Amino acid sequence: MAATAHVELMSALCSRPPEAGGILLGPIGSSEVTDFYFDKTAKCTGGTYTPDHVTLQRLMNEKWMPSGIDMVGFVHSHPNGFDWLSQGDLIYIRRLLLKNTDMAVFATPIVLPEQYRIRPIVVQRSDMNKALAAKLILF
Repeated sequence: MAATAHVELMSALCSRPPEAGGILLGPIGSSEVTDFYFDKTAKCTGGTYTPDHVTLQRLMNEKWMPSGIDMVGFVHSHPNGFDWLSQGDLIYIRRLLLKNTDMAVFATPIVLPEQYRIRPIVVQRSDMNKALAAKLILF
């Protein structure tokens, strides 16, 4: 992950209550995260983050894809102590992987704002029913 994207997402998500999020972006055909877009129009409650898929899809089609940028995954925050994907998170990621057949890996880190901590997690296309701990490497 680009250090600039890491700083942006941590600043955005750690300054808000849990269950805020955004999209992770990177060069088409790559799994590197180079950019973060905070989903300020998402529907967020104390227990759920629902991306504004209409706005994100429009930006994808009009801005990011024409610029050579594609979705690499999503990041969102959880309440303190819950640093893993919920069953609902996994179901949503599975749906996205089924729609985006070019993605082999979906990055889906969880941020714990109260601890200013990120838990790197990925879901692989080869086993969409299981989340895997990952290693965060900043560049």
